[in-house]
Parts: sequence; structure tokens; C-alpha cells
Amino acid sequence: MLTTVELETRELEQYRPAVLPGVVEAIRDDARPLRGARVLHVNATAYGGGVAEILGSMVPLMRDLGLEADWKVISGSDPFFGVTKAMHNALQGKPHRWTQEERTLWVETSRANAQTWEEYDFVVVHDPQPAPILGVLRADGRRPGGKWLWRCHIDLTDAQPEAWSLLRPYVAEYDGTVWTMPQYVRGE
Repeated sequence: MLTTVELETRELEQYRPAVLPGVVEAIRDDARPLRGARVLHVNATAYGGGVAEILGSMVPLMRDLGLEADWKVISGSDPFFGVTKAMHNALQGKPHRWTQEERTLWVETSRANAQTWEEYDFVVVHDPQPAPILGVLRADGRRPGGKWLWRCHIDLTDAQPEAWSLLRPYVAEYDGTVWTMPQYVRGE
């Protein structure tokens, strides 16, 4: 089950002293066509990591710009998070022998998290832990609307081939992907 992360209010105006003149206005102008759009960010944790730090600021700022932005985290068992930790490490090159039980646990936990799915205009799924959600929604005959993006925050240049082969079919279902750096993009 996805859990909503409660956030404090932030205002873009707070950042004016730290940016060049005209930047705040340019951001507001760029965001104007998206006012009222429903945007969901999904990741594995609300604290303790770069993604949580990014979303803790970005989602409130999206709200300040007029988007209906939400942030939800996946839930799962300790064994599930052990599997996703192994996936994360393997995608950065650490060897891991994948069992069928691990593969099944990863996908079935995503299925459980998608049980009460709500529709959004845009969905951004961060990193490998929740990546199968779109695929399991479709496999279960549900047709989730909106545009879906998978956001990769890690360097996959040395990814263990088997880990990437597990993840890639789910990533391929997304409308697009966002990578930290061009050289991190995996195509095969």
C-alpha cells in the first residue's frame, strides 16, 4: 500500500535571494501551463537518502506553483527491502545471484502497492524499488492514465547484466526516463 508523505509548505519566493534576477519569474512562467495538473512522485522511503531530500523540497515547491503534487512511498516487508537493496547494489556493479523467490517478491510487493491506485496526470517513479508498478497495473488489466516517467538517480554504467535484465522490461513500459547524467543511460 502506498503511503502519503506529509510535507511542510515551501514557497518559491524563499529562494529569490539565492538565484539570479528573473529566475523565479521564469520558473513561474514555465509552470503556468501545468497549473492544476495532478502529479505523483513514488519512491521507497520518506527519509534517509538523496531522493527523499529532493522530493521533500520539490513537491512543496510544485504545489506553490499550482500543481496538485503528491509524494507517496511504497511499503514492503524486510525481505522485500533486502531484495531492493541487493537490486540497487547490483545495478551499481555488485554481484548478486538472483533467485526466483527474490524476483517474485519484488514484483508481487509492487502489485500490493498498486492495489489502491489513483489516477494522476503525471507519475514519476524514482529508482528500481517501485519500478514494476506500471507493469503490474497493466498486467492486471488496469489501464493507468497519465504520462509515466521513470527517474533513475543512480549510475548504471557498471550494472550487473542480470539486475538490468530484471529491471529493463519494467522501465521500457514508461513513457520516458530521466537520468542524472547522459553517460548513466542504459539502452540495451
